[in-house]
Amino acid sequence: MEKKSTLANIFFNSFGTIFYYGCQWLTTILIVKLTGSFSDAGVYSLAMTFTAAFGILALFNTRQYQVSDVTSEYSDQTYIASRLIAMAIAFVICFAGLCVNAYTPYQWSVILLYMLHKCGEAWIDVYHGIDQKKGRMDYVCYSYIVRGVMMLVGFCGGLYLTHNLIYAVGAMTLATYLTGFCYDRRIALRFTEKGIGFCRHAVWSLMISMLPLVVVAVTNNLSISLPKYYLERFYGETALGYYNSVAMPSMIVQVGAQTIFVPLITPLADRLKENDKKGFIHILKKTGLVCLALSVLALIGSALLGEWFLVLMFGEEIRPYTYLFVPIIISTLLIAVNASLFPVCTVLREIKGQLAVGIAGAVSSVLASVICVKRQSMDGVVTSLLITLAVQIIIEVYCVYRKMIKWKEAEHG
Repeated sequence: MEKKSTLANIFFNSFGTIFYYGCQWLTTILIVKLTGSFSDAGVYSLAMTFTAAFGILALFNTRQYQVSDVTSEYSDQTYIASRLIAMAIAFVICFAGLCVNAYTPYQWSVILLYMLHKCGEAWIDVYHGIDQKKGRMDYVCYSYIVRGVMMLVGFCGGLYLTHNLIYAVGAMTLATYLTGFCYDRRIALRFTEKGIGFCRHAVWSLMISMLPLVVVAVTNNLSISLPKYYLERFYGETALGYYNSVAMPSMIVQVGAQTIFVPLITPLADRLKENDKKGFIHILKKTGLVCLALSVLALIGSALLGEWFLVLMFGEEIRPYTYLFVPIIISTLLIAVNASLFPVCTVLREIKGQLAVGIAGAVSSVLASVICVKRQSMDGVVTSLLITLAVQIIIEVYCVYRKMIKWKEAEHG
């Protein structure tokens, strides 16, 4: 099958991802609309926050490595097998993590079902990697659209009929696995190498080589999730529900910024393989300018329309917290910058630098959260995120700059 152009892949990936996460964001609104309770919104937000790091573990951070594997170091079946193992490990660790938290059986059930949903996303993601490597992100787009609609219908149907999050999240999870099995798996298998399977040695070799990147991904996600975790610990699930309701629309901005960069990983890997430094830097500069322009538009739009939109969606009860929207948008844009720099470091195989980013981010997040969230409540969440992201981005920029200098020295050496 003929590959789509890079521009077309950017469009398909961006449209599909924004559509899917827009549907996911709608679930947070519909909880309040259908149940009239910010407490239920808090439980749902707790499930999303608690499972975030474990969801990253289920992904095992192989997507960037997979699509930049232009020499086919590992087979597609090896990537699939390693993902299934990672999903099982992540679920077991998530279950163990629940044992050390004093949650109610209702919270336990919602969290575990949502973790199954995250595992389903991780399973589908490995098939998306196969599609992307073949230059067909239109199939990824169609998957996101179908999955988003089915997820929304299942969640709303379950919540409307039962007014119980357990059934709503259960229906959403079932919709995810049905889409993955009936669509994503069948499409991706058309691209896989025929007659090439996997051996256990290759699977474990891949997983061991990915461990540093997994540590980076998990610690990076923890650094973003910990401030919200401490908000729930210090001020309760209702406060987290209010914060998440204000913050959730910003996820569309974050996803939009990140998805522009995802299809560029393979072209960057190609430029590196061809030793085309100018082409590599040109892609980075062009993408950076586009993201900067979109960031300015996002800030202007949030400043002008943020309060009106949030009150329209959640009612007057949310108005006292709408002042947080613009600062949250700023932190969200920095999260997108951070997430976009990570695959650049992966393509450049700057593994040690990424470890430094992950560890420094996690440490700064814990320190900032304990101090700022405890003193400032929701304001402290934003403050903690800004501090943590500043630390991480500075280290990442230095890593990329150092690699570019070494590349230049190699050219003249």
